[in-house]
Amino acid sequence: MYSIRQASELTQVPASTIRYYEKIQLLPFVQRDTKGNRIFTEKEIELLNLIRCFRTLGMSIQTIQQQIQTFESQHAELNVQAILQQHKQTLVEQIDILQTYIQEIDTKIE
Repeated sequence: MYSIRQASELTQVPASTIRYYEKIQLLPFVQRDTKGNRIFTEKEIELLNLIRCFRTLGMSIQTIQQQIQTFESQHAELNVQAILQQHKQTLVEQIDILQTYIQEIDTKIE
């Protein structure tokens, strides 16, 4: 079991961000001790690391929430590879749109 400070140190996620994630139900499993302090298990540490990874890759909080909600509702394992493939496809589509904008700007510049 880890305190919020320990969880923050282990995951390199600020404690304030961890509190925010809990508030918006991104970390729905966080338990509390008899004094009301948050207690983090290995499962929450793993999830925090995964969320940090997703955020570093540019994934929105809303997308991460949807994936976690799907995981909870189906009582299944998070399919990280499928999530990353889907995010990659979204990024490729965004790149295509941006390339179109760049071509349009280049045309107008000439």
